[in-house]
Amino acid sequence: MVWGGIGGVVGLVASLLGSLVGIVVACFIGVVCGRRAAAAEERAGALSGLVGGAVAAPVYVVGSTLGALLAARAIGSARLATTLSDVLGTRVSADEAWTFFLLSLALSAILEVVVLVSASTAAGAWAKRRRSGDSDRVG
Repeated sequence: MVWGGIGGVVGLVASLLGSLVGIVVACFIGVVCGRRAAAAEERAGALSGLVGGAVAAPVYVVGSTLGALLAARAIGSARLATTLSDVLGTRVSADEAWTFFLLSLALSAILEVVVLVSASTAAGAWAKRRRSGDSDRVG
């Protein structure tokens, strides 16, 4: 739960820079959550990583989405529309730009959840495997 809160704050701060940064940071948060969960639990590594990632993901996504919304609000829908019009080569209204932005946030949130939970599960499995490999060498 603590790592979910930390992940949410990190997601908020990282996504002020953009949704792509939030997706990249989700991988690192997932790895940390997976390692910590595997170290703290007696369950199988991948399962504890999955649970840790599933707990952290909603908080991270809410923080990340809030950060992106705050950044977009600071930019303004008129500037978003102008930028989209320039990139797409066609006229985009402020309402359409806002709709595109909200759709991109939804897609980004889905990608962040997938990346965070996958990285957390993999890190949990890796930590468990590494720990069981250390105990095999000792015995």
